[in-house]
Amino acid sequence: MRRWAPTPHSRSTPRRWSEDGRDDGGDDGGAGTAGRCPRPQRADLLPGRDRLLAETRRGSRARRLRSDWRLAAIGAAAAITAAALIVPQATDGRGETAPGARPGYTIELGSAKDWLDDAADTVAAGPAVTARDGQWIYTETVETNVTDDEHPGPQTDERWTRYADPATEDGRAGDDHSPREQYAFLQSLPDDPRQVRARARAFFHATDASETRTEHEYRALIALLSRAYVHDPVDLAKVYRALATVPGVRAADVQDAAGRDAIALYLHQEGPGPRSGLRQETLLDPVTRLYSGYRYLEGGEVIITGARLTTRVVDGDDERR
Repeated sequence: MRRWAPTPHSRSTPRRWSEDGRDDGGDDGGAGTAGRCPRPQRADLLPGRDRLLAETRRGSRARRLRSDWRLAAIGAAAAITAAALIVPQATDGRGETAPGARPGYTIELGSAKDWLDDAADTVAAGPAVTARDGQWIYTETVETNVTDDEHPGPQTDERWTRYADPATEDGRAGDDHSPREQYAFLQSLPDDPRQVRARARAFFHATDASETRTEHEYRALIALLSRAYVHDPVDLAKVYRALATVPGVRAADVQDAAGRDAIALYLHQEGPGPRSGLRQETLLDPVTRLYSGYRYLEGGEVIITGARLTTRVVDGDDERR
């Protein structure tokens, strides 16, 4: 499983979920909860494990759509798909989905263009998130990785990241930009989606010779969405509009690692290739349209799923509010 190593500019405190879904700091990794949910045999997962984790490292770090768009995108076929893809899910003993439980459904929605254009309008009308030098970004996440032999159940993590960190600015840390630097980048974006895509490619450099231009643009724009801890809503909306113009971006209606509804975005791969069989999804909240988590699939099976539970600007690296 990916382990995050603390650095001078950020701090992490891992925590665990108990069997009944409470955060008790225990070490059982939620095995009792996850164990109630059918899981693929380990032998079936191992062949794709190394490829998946390598791809993970390379790519990194009202429920609803407007009814008119949703009905047009899904129709009767989606209802059949939903019935076929619903699987059992772990509960916390009270009939509620436990944090970190494996997702309960996937409904393919087709092209994400209309949804992203609509999301841009929603985000643009949302609140701004601001911070100042000396403050920190606090995040709490939960992740389930069924290929992790030691901790296959839900694992929670807390992080504090400096808003203004010269060590991750001006190219000193490659594609690892401080929240302050990314905020400034978002402010500089033009209105033209094609120019936004070009600027994003330059901000997040190409890291793989096999990566196509479309893959590079998609990865860069997704990185902007997932790391937009601090943003002006109008600036962030430009990223959504640019992403809507990237060919092959699709959407699915899913459930995240915390049992919440989410819209999954992914770049559809045609035919065989170096990432054939792998699918990396970015999850967005269906109401706010902001980043909420991720999923990695191998051969259609969810292998790793994570959800961001909390994001907050705080005054110290030991504060949560």
